[in-house]
Amino acid sequence: MFSFKQAPVDKDGNDQSTLLTVRLKTTERTAYAKALSEYIASSYAEPPEAYRDDLRVLDELREAATAALDVNTNVLKRNTRYYGQLSFILSKFPADVNVKFTWCNAFDSESAVSCQDLYFERAAVLFNIGAIYSQLACRESRTDKDSLTRAFVSYQNAAGAFGYLQQRIVSECRTQLTTDMSSYMLATLENIMLCQAQECVWHRSIISHMKDANIARVATQVAVFYDLAIESGSQGSLAGTIPSHWLDHFKVKRLFFYAEAQYRKALDCLANSQYGEEVARLQAAQDYCNQINELVTYNQRWSKTLRAAVVDMVRAQAELVGSNRVRAERDNDVIYLDPVPAPTALAAILPYKLAQSKTPEIVENPGQYLGEEELGPPLFKGLVPFVIHQAASL
Repeated sequence: MFSFKQAPVDKDGNDQSTLLTVRLKTTERTAYAKALSEYIASSYAEPPEAYRDDLRVLDELREAATAALDVNTNVLKRNTRYYGQLSFILSKFPADVNVKFTWCNAFDSESAVSCQDLYFERAAVLFNIGAIYSQLACRESRTDKDSLTRAFVSYQNAAGAFGYLQQRIVSECRTQLTTDMSSYMLATLENIMLCQAQECVWHRSIISHMKDANIARVATQVAVFYDLAIESGSQGSLAGTIPSHWLDHFKVKRLFFYAEAQYRKALDCLANSQYGEEVARLQAAQDYCNQINELVTYNQRWSKTLRAAVVDMVRAQAELVGSNRVRAERDNDVIYLDPVPAPTALAAILPYKLAQSKTPEIVENPGQYLGEEELGPPLFKGLVPFVIHQAASL
């Protein structure tokens, strides 16, 4: 079983991780100062020199947010500050002010969109905030409870950022978006972040020695989340956008967690002297392991794209389930003679959902943080809001 070769190192992330990260969108350099100065002079009839510091700070915020070569909490803070100030200056300037923004697709750097749209700029920055949260979560060691909790929180924040982007932000954009910000793609990103947040719960439940019956329920919910990721990620419109190996990853992890749920429930049956059901649960787990083996063994693409860490994970599971199934069948045949129920007679394992999308408050309500340390003083505070200025000029 599982004779396939391990994939080469995954260029999209750490080959030794069983979890996925989202790449940051990249952008070309641009500047606000000239265009906004001209607009202030022509439309507000105010001297742009009065806003020299605000213009400089805004350009510095964009440069700091988009020039990061690595991901850390400081990069998250810089992107969040720029996002918050963008949200505020949208009340001061028209969205199509004469500043050109160019952003590349996070999954295809050859595909880019250029436009004059502050809403598009804000959407791209929020996408990167979600991506940064995903990378911060994946960088956690996840070997202890504290690290798993931090990863869990970051994955929930990533899910919240992508969900908020899909539901509230992209609809305001006035130009064609890069396909990584399509509705189905953002739904898929939100779903995979929820999968991985719930995986952190599963891992923490194991090292916390939670009861096997509860671990089974947690694992079932991970599989349910992967079902959702497969559904949204399989939409035809995403062909060529979503990394091809992601769907393979989703399908293997889905089967893995359904197998894990049956295995943990089997351990619970053993502890409660339900020997026939233990055998049936282990047989069900074995069926899921066999499905993984069939998918990977008979499809060369899968054997080339699965991460080494995922390969190791499913191999270890198959061996564990197989050895326990042999032991349980032997013991039941020789000692317990307990009737083994048919697979259809087994009670469903109810999912236990703990992961949920958590939009960071500073993303959802940035105005509450203006003037505070997180966002700094509001830029162009002295300008009359654009809608009032527009109405007064009629």
